[in-house]
Amino acid sequence: MLHGWCAVLPKLQEDTSRFTVTEDDVSWLVSLPLVMSLVVAPLAGSIAEHVGPRRLLVLATLPIAGLWLLQAFSPYLGFLYLARTLIATSSSVVNAVIHPLLAELCPARIRGVVAVVPEAIASLGLLSSYLLASLLPWDMVTAVSAAPFLLLSFMMLLVPESPYWLVRKKRIEAAERSLRLLLGRDGRVAEELEAIRSTTTQRQSQVRDQVRELRKTHNAIPVVLALGIVILRELGGKGPVFSYTVYIFNDAGVQLDAFYCTVFVGIARFASTCVTACTLDLVGRKPLLAATAAICAVSEGVAGAFLFLEVEGAAWVPLASVIVFVVGYGVGLGPIPWVYLGELLPTPVRSLGAALITFAYSVTLFAINLVFLKAVSALGLGLTLLLFAGANLAIVPLVLLCIPETKGRTLQDLERAFTPARKTGVQAEDNPAFELESDWFDLAEREKYGACSLHTTAMKEKCKN
Repeated sequence: MLHGWCAVLPKLQEDTSRFTVTEDDVSWLVSLPLVMSLVVAPLAGSIAEHVGPRRLLVLATLPIAGLWLLQAFSPYLGFLYLARTLIATSSSVVNAVIHPLLAELCPARIRGVVAVVPEAIASLGLLSSYLLASLLPWDMVTAVSAAPFLLLSFMMLLVPESPYWLVRKKRIEAAERSLRLLLGRDGRVAEELEAIRSTTTQRQSQVRDQVRELRKTHNAIPVVLALGIVILRELGGKGPVFSYTVYIFNDAGVQLDAFYCTVFVGIARFASTCVTACTLDLVGRKPLLAATAAICAVSEGVAGAFLFLEVEGAAWVPLASVIVFVVGYGVGLGPIPWVYLGELLPTPVRSLGAALITFAYSVTLFAINLVFLKAVSALGLGLTLLLFAGANLAIVPLVLLCIPETKGRTLQDLERAFTPARKTGVQAEDNPAFELESDWFDLAEREKYGACSLHTTAMKEKCKN
């Protein structure tokens, strides 16, 4: 809703009863979320390690409802800027913390569908903002936007803290209570706690310690891979496609009402993301991400080729291509890289890596949105779309050759996928980039024993017994 609120800016400019909004103000109000993300994202991981990720989310979301109301009824433009800046700050914290926390809270069997929920809710928030902007005055739209957040922080008090963070802080009893709440009375709490303790130490609780861990090859590789996917996705033109949809259609000769255009894109994105939530734990992350990256590349490539060659009577091609791109993005290319922030990043660097990747995402998205119109003026829309297609296409070999399948695998198992054989003794399946040799437990046995399937000598004996 923070981003979708921009749909009210034309109405805000028309209303001069309280203050005047200029074109420069519009540009800043649109850019504030990205600007604040550049500032906040690198700090969010460090703060989360000090206070706890769940507690940080409570603190970040507590004032949001009041800030929306301040933004709605502000008598001065400065107060509107202040409220939007603080909302953007809270949003940046949530974006940096939520996916690692979800991965640490959820069992492997439901981790995929849960990790897609934020993307689905984000799509629903955009769509809701578009619809409200068409029906209500700007101040009423802004006030109504406070409604979903009135109980949010209090509901978060019911969510347990991350057991990984609690173990890092040597709060073992609290971690056990958290796991008991998450897994239920019949859950293998002791085994899961032992699994977490085997890969988590107090030395990971400080930022300097995580920086030291990040220098290790087996921790750095998954961070770099996830970072590469996110950057290539943004270089693939996601931002311009969603932010300049009407411009792209008009430049291609497609005449559509701006409101209907944005609403249709919002509906397509929300529906496709819901499809992902239902299928991700069945199909798997790796094939779905590679397939949708290829679909997005082909859709942009076809549209770019038609525009570059100036094919007459083919104005419907860019329209169809944008629809296909939005569906492909919603099904896999949009949500799955965020899922990897929780699943692929090793425990010793998960919070720091997620913060760095969120920062890189914001920088790349900001830069692409900034230069898009200039690139179109210099190169033409057709060639620009072809360049976007090339970036999305580069994701396909990166995923197929270097990324292990994460569906149904424990976080401890995924950590060992990037650790040399001499350190783990466990084979990393589905990852040709890393040839590990020992396989005293195959995947079926690990699923049978669950969190008990660890590589330590004590746990081997426990599992065998």
